[in-house]
Amino acid sequence: MNDSRALDKLYIIGFGPGDSGSMTKRALDIIENAEAVIGSERSSDAFMEVKTYSLSIVIEQVLQFPERNRKKDEKGGYLVVLVSGDSGFYSLTKTLIEHCSGKLDIEVIPGISSIQYLSAKIKVSYDDAVLMSLHGRNEAIVPRVAYNQKVFTLTGGENSVAFICEHLTRFGLGYVQVTVGERLSYPDERITTGNAVDLANSDFNDLSVVYIENKYFADPSLPLRDEDFIRSEVPMTKEEVRWLSVGKMRVEPTDVIYDIGAGTGSVSIELARKASQGFVYAIDSDAEACRLIRENKDKHRAYNLDVTFGEATQVMKWLPVPTKAFIGGSSGKMEAIIRWLVGENPKIRIVTNVVTLQSLSEALRLYEKFGLLDREVVCVNITRNTIAGDYDMLTANNPVFIISGNAGTFRGGSSSQAGQSEDPEEAERLELITERQIALVEGDIRTFMARQAKNSGLLHNMVPAPREARQLFATGPEPLIDKPAGPSEAESDEATANEPGSEDEGL
Repeated sequence: MNDSRALDKLYIIGFGPGDSGSMTKRALDIIENAEAVIGSERSSDAFMEVKTYSLSIVIEQVLQFPERNRKKDEKGGYLVVLVSGDSGFYSLTKTLIEHCSGKLDIEVIPGISSIQYLSAKIKVSYDDAVLMSLHGRNEAIVPRVAYNQKVFTLTGGENSVAFICEHLTRFGLGYVQVTVGERLSYPDERITTGNAVDLANSDFNDLSVVYIENKYFADPSLPLRDEDFIRSEVPMTKEEVRWLSVGKMRVEPTDVIYDIGAGTGSVSIELARKASQGFVYAIDSDAEACRLIRENKDKHRAYNLDVTFGEATQVMKWLPVPTKAFIGGSSGKMEAIIRWLVGENPKIRIVTNVVTLQSLSEALRLYEKFGLLDREVVCVNITRNTIAGDYDMLTANNPVFIISGNAGTFRGGSSSQAGQSEDPEEAERLELITERQIALVEGDIRTFMARQAKNSGLLHNMVPAPREARQLFATGPEPLIDKPAGPSEAESDEATANEPGSEDEGL
């Protein structure tokens, strides 16, 4: 006989920052009449009789509920799973729906997120803010803060408040204002406000909520003209060629990009603005060029740009594996550079600028050799007007060739044929992407920072700011354009705290 009874009911309820007083009456009524209520350990703070489990056990218990209900011959009984914060913001809800759709009749009851709660406490709206979570995730916080006035984030695990503030300070953002909410909604909640440089050495609970305000954020949508950059005798890619080259890069927001032979940093800064959730590494063997890049970086607040001094073939091994690379100058080592790039990331996109026919021939040969066979070559001829008395004269610049292509694309062959070498070790190198490299591509900044601590002579721009710079961090740079004053911050509410009130990954 077919079982025609309706699917058993599952309620997924967001119980807010922690205290049950922030829940809706409907949610409380559903919990009171439930057959069973399960959740994480944090849910037991609000409901003493909740059965708490780990993430995997919660899913197992939910899937077993219909069978247990049938054995007990219950009619109308339903199960409640409590998830912290709001059910739709970095919670277990998505996973439960994926596993239980078609097996249970699911209804979701939203709760107040800890970000909502903190924003109300400090009287700051979040409709124009970036909302993110660093709990169990290695998303890039520096570019989010560099290019946005307001950022809310959840913390947890290795991404503690202290680590976030230290990381912001390392990249020149120590002056930003940081507000930390702990044990939100509980009687012993604590809200602390200070500059990132000052909070980097403070202790906070793991699952805190953080609001970061950068009054001097850079707008990545604004165009940059040649006259916007600090110049010297170091060569600079002219704006029309720069814009076309950056366009050929096909930059995605989370890209990790190398600018090799970065010159004044004009291309690096344009790329950093495009990769507004990623990082750009400007590499140059000229000390004067590196000085200029750092000055232009500070002027345009491209804090997701790292300046690395040295020969590309020597320093690239210390950097995260790139998703894209721009070669503006190779110092005669183009083959070694492209070999290394393709060996580290067989799907990398490379754009190269050259001005001589010999360099063009060499670039085409190397693109062929290393499997960038969907290559495209564009010759750019720029002519500008020069005013001579009552007349406009035209002056032509040297033609520039822009060569672009993706590795791993081949004509009539497999990817294993790219850059084939008679040396077995070299052939193996071109085939391999290790777990270490994948982790770096996905944003494992912690591994990179450990490396730079060991090799700070190469990555000088990453070392922690000296204490003498605290006054600069406190005041921040002068804005490039007028910005409206940000909202006023609530006064800090100092109290003791043990555990935070915020969403945690999963439950």
